[in-house]
Amino acid sequence: MRIAFFGGTFDPPHLGHLTIARAAADRLSLDRVLFAPVGSQPLKQDSSIAAFADRMAMVKLAVAGDPRYAASDIDAPRADGQPNYTIDTILRLKDTLNVEDRIFCLIGADSFLSLRHWYRAFELLFACEFIVAGRPGFDLADAEQSLSPSARIVGDPMHTPGLDTVKLTNDAGKHATLYFLPDLHEDISATELREALAKPGTPAQELPPSVAEYIQQHHLYRG
Repeated sequence: MRIAFFGGTFDPPHLGHLTIARAAADRLSLDRVLFAPVGSQPLKQDSSIAAFADRMAMVKLAVAGDPRYAASDIDAPRADGQPNYTIDTILRLKDTLNVEDRIFCLIGADSFLSLRHWYRAFELLFACEFIVAGRPGFDLADAEQSLSPSARIVGDPMHTPGLDTVKLTNDAGKHATLYFLPDLHEDISATELREALAKPGTPAQELPPSVAEYIQQHHLYRG
């Protein structure tokens, strides 16, 4: 199977997340996309407004329309209270899969630009394949600057409709592949979305209807 781990706060999950997942699943023939709300992000601790249980419930509602999608609690809050590190989650996920399965990490362009600051970033880049969803103004030059110091691009990028492929290597001779979805223009700000939801009667056009209904029923993001 071809499986993508799609982590994030999902606070709340919105149509932009679904657009990214659909593009990745379609263009890379993914069998499964795991939407995994994070317990605590190391670079954004205490950034979540909604509780983990609410974010998980909203993700389950959001992904119900596509059989390729599934909600996953693999990145749930840790029992020891420590932040969730993506490298630990990816390695734990790999331990649950078959040897022939291929695992991808699906992230947005903004997250990828900060990747070199992530915990064990030099190892993470070569622990799985990455799918990076583009945003307006993002290009491969930005991506190269965000790589860890030991990672280098090998050869020229390959361009096919809707997909750019980049090969990487490092000083230890390991190899990895990055896939870029260059033509996505979903630029939904979760912060602005939450601010809008704090105003009673604001239409939630950026949300799946089931998620909007959950937020209303549970009085989330009302300040």
